[in-house]
Amino acid sequence: MSTINGNDNKSNRRVALRVYEQANLFYQKISLSQLNETQPGFDNILNGFAQSQTSSHTIDEPSFPYSQSQENDTLHVNISASGIAFTCQEELKTGDYLMLRILLLSSMTTVMTYCKVVYCKPSNPYESNRYPYSIGAQFVNLTAEDSELLSQHVGKIKKQQFVANGSIAAFALAFLAAPDQVLSLLMSAGHHVLEITLHMLHLVFEFLEIGLDHLIEHQFHTELHETQVIVFYVLMTCGLIALYFVGRLALSALVRWSKGLLLYWSRKKLSCLYYWGQQSLLDKIKIVGIGSTAIAGYLFFGI
Repeated sequence: MSTINGNDNKSNRRVALRVYEQANLFYQKISLSQLNETQPGFDNILNGFAQSQTSSHTIDEPSFPYSQSQENDTLHVNISASGIAFTCQEELKTGDYLMLRILLLSSMTTVMTYCKVVYCKPSNPYESNRYPYSIGAQFVNLTAEDSELLSQHVGKIKKQQFVANGSIAAFALAFLAAPDQVLSLLMSAGHHVLEITLHMLHLVFEFLEIGLDHLIEHQFHTELHETQVIVFYVLMTCGLIALYFVGRLALSALVRWSKGLLLYWSRKKLSCLYYWGQQSLLDKIKIVGIGSTAIAGYLFFGI
């Protein structure tokens, strides 16, 4: 395991609101002279690098492929309007200058800028298939447009997280304070929602049935029994087709939701393991003692 470079409090402090975000990240190390020479834009660097990849590999080739979003180059980065933190394969040094292309997957927004490495440290050792180094970098010469774009993006994500975390916290507190009432309220709300949904489906079915009855009877001049048989099979066929497509959409949504939930759980578990491993023995005893006391107090006095 390598030593930590520049991981002091001054270089690692946060100067702006940060959020964790899925991003497709490309970087290439450049020198300070290249930064000054190519300051107006780095189309030339990108084009030159793309051409160099087709011919040969160089020492300074980036640790992430120059490509569109793919599974192997999609990362959870910690980003703000002033800097970014990410994991990579290559050990960078404090003071290194990087050319960055960041594709924020939630909004499909691309930001191109330069940054300066302020620290390099080992990443979370509990993560499997991890990149071994965690890099923190400060943006250099970020345009006003990109700075405003990142600020708006971070603010939007922060608001969403505040609403989601606030709702979860409120529900957890309500459940801990009155679990019986909360469960009863949830069951009652679910019953009413199911009842209303079934009633609406019944009204839609009756409306379609009456409409088809009049349509078939006037178009084909059928008797009442024949009309009812035709309408029954037509509605049955349409219902099965609709059920098939709704089932596919629901299954796809369930798979995406389960994958996202598993990913969230995995990252939170690994973060907790990493945090626990960084604590001293005394701090671990404090955490276990306070947690056990709080749980015992709730079970004894709250229930």
